[in-house]
Amino acid sequence: MAVVQRLDPSTDRALLVDLIIGLVPETKSRRALANKLQKRPGLLTGAGARGTPMVIRLIDALLSHGVTGVVAPPCPFCHRDVSLSRGHEGLRCCKSCWDRIHAKPCARCGTITQMARRTLEGQSLCDACARTEPALLEPCDTCGRMRLPSRRRDGLVICHACCAPPLATCSECGKGKPCHFVDTAAPLCKNCSANRRAQPCSRCGQQRVVHTRTSSGEALCKTCGSVGLCAGCGRERPIRARTEAGDMCQTCYKNDPLSHRQCNRCGVLGPLHRFGLCAICAWPDVITRLLAGPGGQVRADLEPVRAALTTIDARAGLNWVARARTQQMLSALASGSGPISHAVLDQLTPSAATAHLRTILVEQAVLPPRDEGLAGLEQAVKRRISRVHDPVDRKILQSYATWHHLRRLRAIASRRRVTQDQVVYACNALTAAAALLNWLHERNQHLATCTQDDIDEWLGIDAFSRSRGFVAWAVSRGHAKDIKIPPFNNTPVRRVFNDHDQRWALARQLLHDDSMVLDDRVAGLLVLLYAQRAARITQLTIDHITINDNAVELTLGQTPIVVPDAFADLLEALVNDRQVSNASRPEENTWLYPAARLGQPLASRTLLQRLRAIGIQPTLGRNTALMQMAAEMPPAVLNKLLGISLDRATRWTQEAGSSRSGYAAEVARRSRQD
Repeated sequence: MAVVQRLDPSTDRALLVDLIIGLVPETKSRRALANKLQKRPGLLTGAGARGTPMVIRLIDALLSHGVTGVVAPPCPFCHRDVSLSRGHEGLRCCKSCWDRIHAKPCARCGTITQMARRTLEGQSLCDACARTEPALLEPCDTCGRMRLPSRRRDGLVICHACCAPPLATCSECGKGKPCHFVDTAAPLCKNCSANRRAQPCSRCGQQRVVHTRTSSGEALCKTCGSVGLCAGCGRERPIRARTEAGDMCQTCYKNDPLSHRQCNRCGVLGPLHRFGLCAICAWPDVITRLLAGPGGQVRADLEPVRAALTTIDARAGLNWVARARTQQMLSALASGSGPISHAVLDQLTPSAATAHLRTILVEQAVLPPRDEGLAGLEQAVKRRISRVHDPVDRKILQSYATWHHLRRLRAIASRRRVTQDQVVYACNALTAAAALLNWLHERNQHLATCTQDDIDEWLGIDAFSRSRGFVAWAVSRGHAKDIKIPPFNNTPVRRVFNDHDQRWALARQLLHDDSMVLDDRVAGLLVLLYAQRAARITQLTIDHITINDNAVELTLGQTPIVVPDAFADLLEALVNDRQVSNASRPEENTWLYPAARLGQPLASRTLLQRLRAIGIQPTLGRNTALMQMAAEMPPAVLNKLLGISLDRATRWTQEAGSSRSGYAAEVARRSRQD
């Protein structure tokens, strides 16, 4: 007390007595502490690193009670103002410096770091290698997984993941999470606690949590600190594991035999997914758990869904359900009632996860097939009708959508699949019609009172006349009178390559450049050689390509085309690739350009982006090819070979300057001679 009061005479004597007795209850220990402070009073004024752990605790207690004159000692090695919880060579130091001083090379990976465990032979292992050492792993009594024991409680083995702190409300983010310091007034969750220790990364410069440090002590974030040279592929990749062969990335470690374990259920040796089970054994359990209702049982209406999901690839399914949104969608489906239907799936979110589930159910015959383009249009119609303010106008737009667009597209869908362009055209027409009705409503007008002057003023807004079809329909049905919108001057400008050799140079590059993706090479050649649109290319299936012993035929219209040998090799390779990848799918879904979503073709805009990325300008290439073929062939031949309409083929022939007026007479003469 005398030493402390010399530093701060204003200290309350009674408070100081209680503090010292509470900190050092034994008389012998208090006498030893007093002797140290009398011999070296500087311990309380900055030299505490040369004292004992009791001196450090006394300094912390005095500072917490506001005693002035007491100075917390910095770490003698890194000179930081941190807790001195370790001792080295008679000095108190921080844990980081102690770990760095006592770092040793790991017996397996050779990394010089703090050792976490030892093998049965006594060799030191770092934390990363200890987690993969088979002899150290034990089954966790909480989750059942083979993990490194983190705690033993009442004879039970508990892994680190199951040793979660208790739930509380974090004092910083305000969220209910597992928090540290729950018994204090300021509990902290793991994220907020880590953010307090954030520092600028020495490599990327961003303020992030320190994951590791360089040999010189500079901070590295998790992204920068986990990147290294993979011993498997030889590339700079995030390191997933450290093995005897060296550091390995995620891909190489999965393929390495060291990552393979024996499945507890089927006994197969391979990568394990959860609870000691391989992906094939774990997938049925995972999907059953996600589809289980509040009672823990899958209701009878969802049994077909569970059976259909268990038939898909286990690893792909596990990756799909690993997303939080997919789990939320399946939980909403499990908490519902009634049998599964397309209408039930339409109510679920997110749309991407629902669309994937719908495709699986259709392929497994749980749900009947439907035209997704038409179904999407029906949903879009409802949204656009709801935008109209006036109820009378809303009813008119409902009639227009039902009896003009939906009726026409439903008739098309009964014969073939509705294309994306048809759906987009109908959506644009309905959007323009809704905008026109709202514009008239804001001017206190309706279709029945609308005049041509109003329409002319509206054309200043709708410059592309997208509402022309709606106005013509309204006049024909008696909803409006004496108004019309003239056709938009949409005369196409036939832009072609200035030099035809440029087209052939691109075609030769696609034929012989093996560095390009095979899919993109074939699509580019279909554009440059056969003037195909991206929307048409994405609708091709492997049935459009016939491989014979002598030739390969491509069917774009009514008559198959025998393709050149160089292009035939590419087509045959693409067909073989699709047949392998679609081996587990129904034959009707073997698209030549499939989308990531099962059973759907690739979107035309995606193919356009891929073609532009390899230097192909689709419009110029197609126009140039079509212009050259139109100059050499009559419209009827273009129609049969390329699949374009006879009217469009005739216009292209006229623009190419080859009317072929004598073609019919020549064919007639040939017929007579035969």
